Amino acid sequence: MSKIMRKKICILNTGGTILARSDKNGCENGCKNGYEAGGLGFLDVFGSILEQFKPDAKKSKKDHFVFANFSLDIITPFSIGSQDMDNAHLLRLGKEAIKASKKYDFIIITHGSDTLEESAFFLSLLKKIKIGVILIASMYPPNNKNYDGTANLEFALKSALKNDIKSVRVAMNGELLEPKKLIKFKSWGKDAFCQSLAFDIGILDFKPFSLPKALPKVAVIYADGQFYPSLYDLKSLKGVVLAGMGSGTLPKNAIKFFSKLKIPVVRSSRVAMSKITSKEVNDKKYGFINANHLSPAKAKVLLMLALSKKSKDIAKYFENF
Repeated sequence: MSKIMRKKICILNTGGTILARSDKNGCENGCKNGYEAGGLGFLDVFGSILEQFKPDAKKSKKDHFVFANFSLDIITPFSIGSQDMDNAHLLRLGKEAIKASKKYDFIIITHGSDTLEESAFFLSLLKKIKIGVILIASMYPPNNKNYDGTANLEFALKSALKNDIKSVRVAMNGELLEPKKLIKFKSWGKDAFCQSLAFDIGILDFKPFSLPKALPKVAVIYADGQFYPSLYDLKSLKGVVLAGMGSGTLPKNAIKFFSKLKIPVVRSSRVAMSKITSKEVNDKKYGFINANHLSPAKAKVLLMLALSKKSKDIAKYFENF
């Protein structure tokens, strides 16, 4: 009798609204009395969903489930609101994903929606992750009538079992989205995420990164028409990403201030779907790096990884996007 070949799937649980503990109003009144992103365990929310797949009771145990055509392990590296996904958490997530990719056939990651774009993009840039990875989130907590975490998990599981995915994707609202193009364009609703229409070309000649031991200190600075140079002391930074206006435009005194810095300065835009041009700001003249289509958050991720390689030509990484 032939041995059953089950797909081995790992759930990396990092918290977020998808596993939030919230008040009886489900956050509709601000959750001032008892909202905690990632406050619930995975099985607290999804235990009944896994039962629908009919696990083998004899072979299953805590955090390990065996089904007819796949097995599932649940691992919780940390459980936080993704607004607290700092560099240390990002590196930990990368380490856990690389570790899991050596043992499993597929990885599903629960994540908060606030920094879902950065984490998905970060993982997509790592060369040691060569299996399918799907990140899921939820725009509503589990006790809200509009909770979308269940649907997103079911969609991710079905995609993992049916599709031959070998890269990183985000599963939200019935869509599989590419990290490079992913945008959170509003802060409510199940359809809060989409793919940017600005990406009309693919990656030219991009080589993935090894996971560094540490991520260099990079800041994102928001720009508007009034810039106050006296507010900024950037001596401890290794790089800066500017969230400019429109196609990356900046006020004249900001251009003057940042062009004098001796660290890489990447010019991006605060606009959701942007394409950075040099029509009004000459990047070559001022020594800036053009972020092209990347959002400020993703530009920061790419800049940190590029700086970790200690390359003398940081701009080449952005040119390939």
